[in-house]
Formats: sequence, C-alpha cells, structure tokens
Amino acid sequence: MQITSLSSGSSGNCYLVQSGPTNILIDSGLSASQTERYLAERGVPIASLDAIFLTHDHSDHIKSAGTISRKWGVPVVANEATLKIARPKWDKMARMEAVRAAQLGEVAVEPAAKFNLETLPVGGVKSMGSLEVSSVPVSHDAADTVCYVFRAEGQQAMILTDLGCATEAIFEPLCQSDLIILEANHDPERLQRNTYYPQSLKNRILGDRGHLSNQQSAGILTRVIEQSGLAHTVWLAHLSEDNNDPKNACKIITTCLENRQILKFPLKVALRDKPSLSWHGETALFQTQMF
Repeated sequence: MQITSLSSGSSGNCYLVQSGPTNILIDSGLSASQTERYLAERGVPIASLDAIFLTHDHSDHIKSAGTISRKWGVPVVANEATLKIARPKWDKMARMEAVRAAQLGEVAVEPAAKFNLETLPVGGVKSMGSLEVSSVPVSHDAADTVCYVFRAEGQQAMILTDLGCATEAIFEPLCQSDLIILEANHDPERLQRNTYYPQSLKNRILGDRGHLSNQQSAGILTRVIEQSGLAHTVWLAHLSEDNNDPKNACKIITTCLENRQILKFPLKVALRDKPSLSWHGETALFQTQMF
C-alpha cells in the first residue's frame, strides 16, 4: 500500500491511496486540473481512478469531486448526508461551466449529466481490489463528518483530520495503524492573537466540532503510543496557514511527548498547498521540506 499527500490544508485537501492496481482519492479539494496534473505526475490517469472517498461536505474537501465524476465517470463515495449537501454545489458548478463554455463558443459538458455517486454509511466498509476502506465518525461541524482507515497487504493507515476533539471511536484504529495522518491545525495562542479572525470564527475553530490544536494532537498521539508502542509513522496535517507552522507544530508536539518520556519520536508535516509526503508500506519516503 502507498499513500501520498497531494495537499493538506484549507486551500485544498487530497490524498492518493494505492494498492496494486487500485487507485483512490481521499477528498478532492483541489481544482480538477490540479488534481489531474498531480496524478499524471505519479503515473495515474485521472480517468483510471477507482473512486473518490469524501470525509465531509466542506469545499476544501469536495471542490472538484463532482467535476471529476461528471467528466471521467469516477465514482464518488460518501455517506448520505454528505452527498445530499455536496450534490447541489456540484450542480451549480456544472451550470457555471456550461455558461462559461457557451460564452467562449465551446462545447460544454452537459450540466445535467449524471454524477457517479455511491453511498457508504457512517461506520461502513468498502473493498476495492486488495484495499479495504472503513468509515469512522468524528466530531466536526459538517453534515456527517468521517475519517477513513485503509487496510491492504497486511498494513493499515488512518487519515484523521477535521475534528474538534478526540472521541473513543478513533483510538482503536489509530493504535493499529502503521501510518497515522493526524491533524495539527492551530496554535491556540496564535489563533487568539489573530486580529483578522472574528471571535465567532475563533470560537468555531476552538470548539469540539472545529479543529485540533497542536496540544490536542499531542494528547491523542501520546495515548496511542502509550497504548500501542512506537511503531507508527506519523504525519501532521491540515496546518493553518495563519495560526500554525510546521516548525511550531513539531516543537510543541515533541515537547508534549517528551514530557511523557516519549523521546525522539519522528514527526513529518504534510504541506498545505502541494504534494509532499509519500509512504510505501513499511518504508517511509519523505521529500525534503524547507521550514
């Protein structure tokens, strides 16, 4: 199994998960053209995708999923509540594309064309070739937010972002995962000092249905390591551009771990706006990051 971060942040979230001939995306928050280019650079034609799995209905996770499904027939898999909210957004995008194409004298993709949608209930499991994908509920302010766990070739990985607090459901799969992609969205002190954010937005981010702080991420990681040991590769993900940075996130979380006698635990950061990290089963390959 191989997992690659194509982007991880409020400007767009997208991960490529591969096992044998199976290629899926987790979220599709980039533009369709960006997604197509990043996949092509990795030898994956966008039309060959087996599915796009959506975690929730916020735009930085669903932006191009409808377009990719409509143009290339790629199945979009999500729970019923997520699809119910996402579908009108994709319909609107299709109408706007048709209008722009007509203004340019181009032939537009029929805006009424059907999307290829498939419902996966919260807590459900779907198998695609050798890859098994499980849905796990999390606490976030969307219709019905989930994260996903992947199993293939005797390995397990979990992408856990966009949640405001830890719930019991996340810990068992985290403890069993070889790769953990864990949100470290913000530094609470930096967020509170941010004069550009209204207090209502700060309260949303800090709430139990918002996003994880560095300290909350450290608490989750500490519990996982204390229960299951050190044999995990950990990426920090979905860092805020305004209220965090890679150095700060790694420093705070490392300090929290050291306070519990978890020493020299390696952490890497998935970059916000471009492809960065790739994990190949037991061997983690990391691109150079400039902090």
